[in-house]
Formats: sequence, structure tokens, C-alpha cells
Amino acid sequence: MKITWLGHSAFLFEGGGRKVVVDPFMTGNPAFPKGLTGLLSEGLDYLLLTHLHSDHVGDAVTLSKRASKVVAIFEICKWLESKGISNYDPMNIGGTIELDDMIVHMVPAYHSSGFIENGSIVYGGNPCGYVVEFGGHRIYHAGDTGLFLDMQLIHRLYGPDICLLPIGDRFTMGPRSASIACNEFLDAQTIIPMHFDTFPALTGKAEEFKKLVKRGNVIVLEPGGSVEL
Repeated sequence: MKITWLGHSAFLFEGGGRKVVVDPFMTGNPAFPKGLTGLLSEGLDYLLLTHLHSDHVGDAVTLSKRASKVVAIFEICKWLESKGISNYDPMNIGGTIELDDMIVHMVPAYHSSGFIENGSIVYGGNPCGYVVEFGGHRIYHAGDTGLFLDMQLIHRLYGPDICLLPIGDRFTMGPRSASIACNEFLDAQTIIPMHFDTFPALTGKAEEFKKLVKRGNVIVLEPGGSVEL
């Protein structure tokens, strides 16, 4: 199982001959590793979208055309349909779907979802995170979220052993609140911070987060960096 950070909140999961991308923000992402631009022209098994903000769905339409299946909340799927995309698999928070040898659970996130397109607000439904059972692991991609008590239920229901958590502050959890999620609500073996250092407004730092986390192994990746688990 290989996890590659594509900068911001975008990740590539690879295992068992399959490729999965979450929150594809590549074009216009100052943290996206330029050596990986070929991903925009390659085939893909699954694409997962957490919410309808441009820094998470920036390249969603392009990659949807190259993916076997796109997973998102219903409202985002309908937005994709308006762009000519039909290979979507809608779900909602609390639901579970199976995609070949991968199981996807959609879980809550505390954030917002929507943007302005052609002068009108496009509603993206509720924001979400995912717990993905893939490659012998249970990976929690929290999406954009503040700290919330029901992370305890995510641990109880799905027991993720890998957590990808935002730490940049202002729009999501900062280092302190994200560390509380790790120390008190979740119990992951591997923790990878995300959604930091992309823009000046994101002031949360990985070094501070790592010092605050008391259980689990924090792995700070550089954009384009990978870890094999």
C-alpha cells in the first residue's frame, strides 16, 4: 500500500494494481509537485471528492473522464453530471459502498461546501470525509473539518489505522485541535498532516502538530513524497 501526497489535501493511493485519487487539486495548486503532472492524463480506478470547494475539486472534471468511477455526495454528482460526467456513484454520510476490493465509508466533516460558478452559488451538499478500506488498511481522509466529538464514533465504527488530517488552521483544524483528535478521539498507527503550507493564510505548521501528538506515528511528507505501509 503506497500513499503519495500531491500537496494540499490531494492524495494518491496505490495498491493491488489500483489507483485512487482523493480531492484532485493540481492545476493552480502551488504545492502540487510538477513532476507528477502526468497524473492528469493517466487512467485512474477511483476518484473520491470530499466537498465542492475549488481547492478540492479543481481537476475533478478532467480526472472524472479518466476514472472508472467517481464517488461523491449526491449534490456533487449532479454538478459533475452538468459537466457531462456520468460515471459517478453517489452516496451520503453514514453510507457504505463496495467498489471491487475497496470499501468506502462516507463520514461527517464540519465545514462548508459550494462555490460561485457563472455568477451563481452552486450548492455542494454536506462536506464529508471518507474511511477507505483498501490494501489491507483503513484510511481516514478527514476532508476539510474542524474538530468534532463524533470523531470518536468514526474510531468506534471503522477503526482507521491511517489518518490524513488537516492542520492548516483558519479554514480547518489547526495543530492543537488536530492533535486532540489524535490523542483523544482517534487511535491511528500512522498520521499524515495535510492542508497546510499551500497558501500564506494556512498558518498551522507540521512541526508543532508533531510535537503535540502523543499517540501514533506522525509522518510529515513533502509534496510528491510517498510512504509505503
